[in-house]
Amino acid sequence: MRFIRRRQRLVALSAAAVSILLLVAAAGCSGPDADGDSAASESPVITVFAAASLTDVMAAISQAYDGGGHLRTNLGSSAQLSGQLLSGAPADVVIAADMEALDAVRAEGLVSREQVVAGNTTVLALAPGNPAGITSLADLGGGAARAAVCAPSVPCGRAAERVLDAAGVALSGESREDSVRSVLTKVVTGQADAGLVYQTDALSAAKQGVTYLEVSDPEPNQYPAALTAEGAEHEAAVRFYEWLAGEEAAGILRDAGFRPPGT
Repeated sequence: MRFIRRRQRLVALSAAAVSILLLVAAAGCSGPDADGDSAASESPVITVFAAASLTDVMAAISQAYDGGGHLRTNLGSSAQLSGQLLSGAPADVVIAADMEALDAVRAEGLVSREQVVAGNTTVLALAPGNPAGITSLADLGGGAARAAVCAPSVPCGRAAERVLDAAGVALSGESREDSVRSVLTKVVTGQADAGLVYQTDALSAAKQGVTYLEVSDPEPNQYPAALTAEGAEHEAAVRFYEWLAGEEAAGILRDAGFRPPGT
């Protein structure tokens, strides 16, 4: 009987030891180093709000930036991004497509620091194959061709109004969109014969058959990058904001068709 009890105790102890070993092994397999995500989990997240016209270049910027921190990008029209910030959405850095887009954000004291990082000019993008035979901005007058432009409440719409006014062209029956990427989509798919977009957007659609005509743009858009009051409290966000003013970021923007600040 004493032998049987001793054997039962040994079995119980062995089972407990096995359970402990299994728990240790499981912990090792599920630890941060097991799937290579330890660096990502420890890397601070930098939330960047960026205008829709920065869609393509932000991917290149995210890949190139190695100053510490992982970029989480929220893309949209500058008006949408401004509205989100005013509604309390957290962001460290916001890059808008014109200076006016951040007026309300500045007024609320949400901007800590600000700098212009790029310029962009407006062009007339043509649908693949140019089926309407458009040769100048004047061809859009009087509804002669299906045109798409941004709404005047967003930067690309304000730019379109400047260009049209300078040319003395009045549109009729045009499609009004909430972002420059929506205008570009209309042109790429042939839903519009032409659209006023930024040069960088027209260049990004070249592989889809989109060509463009240069037009007189009296005041090319300036892109302000703002470090928010919240972002100013994050060391990683400050480093990224300062990196945006450097040569590496300038080169990436230039390669995407953006102009230097002030041009």
